[in-house]
Amino acid sequence: MPPTSLFIFISLLTASWLYYQLAKKFNIVDKPNHRSSHSHTTVRGGGIIFPVAAILWWIIFDFQNTWMILGLILISGISLLDDMFELSRKLRFGVQFLAICFSFYDLGLFTYFPAYTWLIFFFFALGVINAINFMDGINGITGLSGLVFFGTLLVLDDYFQLFDEDLIQYILLSLSVFLLFNLRKRALMFAGDIGSISMAYMMIYFMTQWYIETESWTIILILLVYGADVFLTMVKRYQNGEKLTEPHRSHLYQLFVNQAKIPHVYIALLYAVLQALINYILFVQPSDKLPDNYLALGFLIGMAILYLIIKSQVQKSHPSTSS
Repeated sequence: MPPTSLFIFISLLTASWLYYQLAKKFNIVDKPNHRSSHSHTTVRGGGIIFPVAAILWWIIFDFQNTWMILGLILISGISLLDDMFELSRKLRFGVQFLAICFSFYDLGLFTYFPAYTWLIFFFFALGVINAINFMDGINGITGLSGLVFFGTLLVLDDYFQLFDEDLIQYILLSLSVFLLFNLRKRALMFAGDIGSISMAYMMIYFMTQWYIETESWTIILILLVYGADVFLTMVKRYQNGEKLTEPHRSHLYQLFVNQAKIPHVYIALLYAVLQALINYILFVQPSDKLPDNYLALGFLIGMAILYLIIKSQVQKSHPSTSS
């Protein structure tokens, strides 16, 4: 590890430890309930280290991309407050929308694409935020999935030379620090809304930058595993007449943990390894070109079929689940 990276890693580790102590003192904790996949009171909001890393990058590298960072501060701030106090959905949505506007403005999206397409970008961005937040339910899943996402971008930048490698490296360092506290049988800290939502915000930023350069919808497959679990679970819950905004334990990863009693870390690793394999086949191995539409559709259909088969088998083996 280069000296600069080592310094940043130690700084982030120190900041995380300080937050851990403060969160315990001020009772910023997640208490288990009937919807939880954990059974112990745990510090919430450990993902604060993600925006801290990005802000460090902004300061050290001459205050680049200020609008994006302002959006990150906004969305992280409201998410931290939501971790501490339960805020109204309208307030959270409004701040998230404004933060995304800042991100898109920073990238010049409003000049690249006509106004009638902006709604699609906002819909996708808010969907990603909610998807990442929904999936942040077991130890290790957010941190490992983040490592796969940003690690893939770092590899791809050798071919596209599109992304800011320094920013990606700072984010990867923050994820590595967070996993020291989270990737364990009994986590010391959860990411909280500030962690999952700030990470989703950064994912949206890089994916939008990628789309502006390539104009290929196939880049969404970099989140295929998450997307399959979120979208197909949402469809099933809608068919069952459930309120989509209410907490639940219907995701496949939740069935694995709560019904099949498979350890959190194993499922988090499974999701991360599967997405890493998909990323290698579709993006890394072809190097300088993206998958064509037919291959991408094939992967979408294949993942949906695989998901439905596995979920059906888990439910049959553990009929006590209500999902």
